[in-house]
Parts: sequence; structure tokens; C-alpha cells
Amino acid sequence: MPIFFNYPFHSNGFIPHGHCYLWQTGLVWLHIISDATIALAYYSIPFLLIYFISKRKDVPFNGVFLLFGAFIIACGTGHLMDIWTLWHPDYWITGGLKALTAIISIYTAFALFYLMPQALTLPSPAQLEAINCVLSTEIVERKRIEQELRLAEEVAQNSSQAKSEFLANMSHELRTPLNGILGYTQILQRTESLSEKGRKGVSIIYQCGSHLLTLINDVLDLSKIEARKLELYAVDFYLPAFIDSVAEICRIRAEQKVIAFHIQLDPDLPTGIHADEKRLRQVLINLLSNAIKFTHQGSVTFKVQVIGQESNANGQTNYKIRFQVVDTGTGISPEQAEKIFQPFEQVGNQKRQSEGTGLGLAISQKIVLLMGGEIQVQSEFGKGSTFWFEAKLPESKDWAKVSRVVEQGTIIGYQGQRRTILIADDKWENRSVIVNLLEPVGFTVVEASQGQEAWEQALAYKPDMIITDLVMPILTGFELIERLRKPGPFKEIAVIASSASVFAIDQHKSIDVGADAFLPKPVEAETLLEMLRQFLHLEWIFDVKVDAIKKTYTGGLDQQNEEMIYPAKEVLQKLLELTEDGDIQKILELAEELSASDQQLSVFAQQLVQLASNFQLKRLESFIQEYIN
Repeated sequence: MPIFFNYPFHSNGFIPHGHCYLWQTGLVWLHIISDATIALAYYSIPFLLIYFISKRKDVPFNGVFLLFGAFIIACGTGHLMDIWTLWHPDYWITGGLKALTAIISIYTAFALFYLMPQALTLPSPAQLEAINCVLSTEIVERKRIEQELRLAEEVAQNSSQAKSEFLANMSHELRTPLNGILGYTQILQRTESLSEKGRKGVSIIYQCGSHLLTLINDVLDLSKIEARKLELYAVDFYLPAFIDSVAEICRIRAEQKVIAFHIQLDPDLPTGIHADEKRLRQVLINLLSNAIKFTHQGSVTFKVQVIGQESNANGQTNYKIRFQVVDTGTGISPEQAEKIFQPFEQVGNQKRQSEGTGLGLAISQKIVLLMGGEIQVQSEFGKGSTFWFEAKLPESKDWAKVSRVVEQGTIIGYQGQRRTILIADDKWENRSVIVNLLEPVGFTVVEASQGQEAWEQALAYKPDMIITDLVMPILTGFELIERLRKPGPFKEIAVIASSASVFAIDQHKSIDVGADAFLPKPVEAETLLEMLRQFLHLEWIFDVKVDAIKKTYTGGLDQQNEEMIYPAKEVLQKLLELTEDGDIQKILELAEELSASDQQLSVFAQQLVQLASNFQLKRLESFIQEYIN
């Protein structure tokens, strides 16, 4: 074996190549220079390939490049061996090197054979140029489409903003005459002695105005929902009273249609909850009103039940409450059920459809979705429907702190010195409403038609309170409030911002610049008087007749037992039956008969009238039951 390995290096018996060239110097150097140049060129190519591969790792077929490099190195080495054999006839080594070169070249050829189809799929420069042209065209087209989308989005935003501005202006313009209509109906109801026909006429005007205001609010609510600006404002409130007030409103409507109205309440309902009282009432009244509207015989049932509860980390209990409305009305078909939650969609006959905007269920669904639930419906055409939704509502322990004050009667004045109120509004009809509401109660009212005049009037009259509109010429309400809040004589004065604007940003901005409260238009007399009581620390003087009722009622049932003369038990039982039936008219007639029959029963009769007129049937039932027992 050692002899075999030594054999290739054994050159005895061979002559070097130089002898073949007869050692002619020119011929020998020609071969030396030529082979050396070829070898140098061969060696440079693999190094360039290796450098290229190291810089472009993403180039395919790197293995072929390496094989090709090995083949060229072997070829270059063969030319160097040709120079070596000029003097050293190591022909076995030269032959072995050529054999190795042959093996590498064959392997490279096979590799190229298998890779050729893939290589042919690579795009040519012409194809790459064509592809680049297509890509350039697509990029230009895409940029054009993106530009069109941006323009369309800007147009949509501008349209949405224009719609919002239009709705805001429309609302402001509609609320201004409504402020006069609703304001003067309240003034007439409070200050004028009207005939029964006149009283009913004024009441109808107020109801129609309130209905128109509700329709306006529906459209604006839908606009807020579309702009994703509708938000919930949760407060603590007393749940039983809330349910009772909703039920009483709808019970009256049911009685007018002579259909039964039932309430089923879960005994485990929490006493107080934390939720958006206004929006929850809006949803429930809408569902109940729809049920009553489409029920011509039978009943409507309002169910409220607890279906789950859990405690959070703060120890607060979250109740999952289901609100359900079941009716025996006309029902709806499956096709209609799919559309009733869409805006402006209404079902039923044409007469029924004309009784609303078709926005109630769409808005209610959006509100419930904000609460984390969804209104569901099951209905059978001709037999009735069931609407329900579930909401997680935190229990409130502090509901009593923010509970509403029960109306105590007609205010005819207040105790203490006469107070001066400055009202600033560029619409005379708006000023007139507040003037006619406040002057009969004993206030001195000073008017100003714009902000600068209001500032001058404030300096002249030193009012106790200022009520200002927000949009006025020369000096706006915002600017007036900012001027009042600067260090000076009016820094601590109570300022109420009043506007028909429906956007929360205007309300928040008025508070931010220094207003103490916001009074929406149309102005509600009770809201205005409550603000006056709160900020001026007033104690109202009520009508003597109402004061008599107040004494017996606010003292509690125990005090009533001691001071009030009540009728026989049979009469009380009759009153209790009428109350359970919800027959307000018969209760009022019986109260009038009791007062006329015996002067000592007048206070008791007045208490009946007070509770029945306000539709406080639960309180009335407790009041009568106390005397029966």
C-alpha cells in the first residue's frame, strides 16, 4: 500500500515536457506564460463568485455557483501542473488532477440539468421590464384610487358635519318656538283661572308640543348614534320608584284602550342601581308604548327579574336584570322582525305607522347595545310579541342622596327679600317665557337682548342670578360668562347657561367657562324653579290649599292618623278597589263627594286628589290601606 501511494510521485522512466519542446527558451516561456495566465484567470473567477454569493444571499442556486467554482479551480490547477511537468514529469499527479476535474465537471453538469427548468422560469430582463411597467401602472392606479377614497372620505366627513350642523340649527330653530309654546302653556296652567274646556285645551297644546319635542329628539338621537357621539351618563337612582313611574305612564295609555296592564317584579330586585336613568326610561317606555299601540284586546305585561348577580373586587354587587314586555297584540311576521330595528322601518297598518317616526326601536337597540345587551324579539303573527333585553347594572347604596323631590304644589312666592333675576336672550319670546314664569312668584326680572347689554344691566341692577343664552350678537353667552367670572363684583354670582343646543359640547363648554348649571330649552318650569331654589337658597311659599295637603302628607302616615278625619271603612274599601283598578276618574269624583258631604273630610279628600291627579297609585294605595288597617 505505501508503494501504491508513493508510485504517483515516482517519475523514473519519464522525461519532462521541456524535452518535448527541445528546451527552446521562447517555446518554454510561451507555455509558462500562457498556462500561468490561464491559471490566474481561473482562480480569480471563483473568488469573484464567492464574493457575489456572500453579498447576495437571496440569489437562487448557490450550490451550482460553488460547484462551478470548484470546477474552475481544478482547471486552473491543471494548467499550473503543465508548467510543473516542464521540469518534473509527475504525470500520474497530472492525470489524477484531470480525473478529479472530470468528476467535478460531470457533477456540475448533472446539477445544471436538474436546475435548468427552474432557471428557465426566471424572468428575462425584457420580462422584468414588462412586469415593472405593469407594477408601475398598478401603483399609479392604486395611488389614484387612494386619492379618490381620501376625497370621498373628506366629502363624507364634510357631509356628516354639514348634516350635524343642519340638525343643530334645525333643532335650535324648532326649539325656540317650542319654548314659547310649552312655556306659555305652563304659565297658563299655573297662573290663570281657566274653564274646564280651556284647561283641557291648554293641556292638549302642551301634550302636542311635548310630542313634537320627542320627535325632534328622536331624529337628533339617531344623528348622534350615526356619528358615534351618543353616550350614557349613569347616576344612582331608586329602582322601585323608577319602575313605578314608567309603569304608571304606560298604564294610563292601556286604560285609554281598555286593555289590561300587568306588572311582574322579582322580589330580589335591588333597591338602588347605577345606570343612565333617562336612556333606560326611554327604552322601556318605547317598548311598552309599542306593545300598547299594537294591542287591541287582551293585555300587556311588564316583567322585571334578576337572572344573575356577582360581586366585584370592591364588594359591589352587579345585577344582571332582564326587562321583558309581553303583549297579546297583532304580532309581526319573521320578515318584519328582521327589519324593525332599522331606522324609519315600521310595521302594522298604515294608520298605526303614522303614529311615530319609526326611529324608536332603532334608537332603543343602539342604547341597549351601549349598555352591553341586545333587544331580542319573539313574535307570532296575530297572537302577540315578546320583547326583552338584559343589562348588567351595579347596585347603588347612595341612591337616596340623589333621589328626586316630590312635587309639593303650586308655588305662589318665596320667603325673604325680593330677588332680582337678569335674563339675557336675543329672542324676545324666550325672555317672555321666563319673565311670565318668575314675576308672578315675586321675582324682579331684568331683560337684555344681547351679551353687552346684559353686562351693562348687571352693572346697573346688581342681580342675584343671571340666566343667559349662549348664542347672541355682539357678546356671546360664553364671552359674557367669562367676563362675569373675572375678579370683580360678579365673580360669585350664580349664572345659568340656557340654550336650545342639543350638543353636549356646548353644555360642557358653558360649564367650563364658569356657568353653575345648564338649563335646556324648551324651559321646564319645575327645572327652572328648582335651580332658583338651589342657587338662591329659597324657601317656597305654596298655595294655601296645597299647603294643607302638604302638612298632612309630608308629616308621614303616623301624623296623618292623628290629625286627619277619614271616612267609614266601607268608603275606604271602595276607594281601595278603585285604586287597584286604576280608575282615576271615579276616585276624583268620590273625593269631591266626600268633601261636599262633610267639611271635616276635606283634608282627606284633598290628599286623595293630590295623589290621584299625579297618578301616584302606589302611594295612594298605601295611604288608603293605612286607614283601613
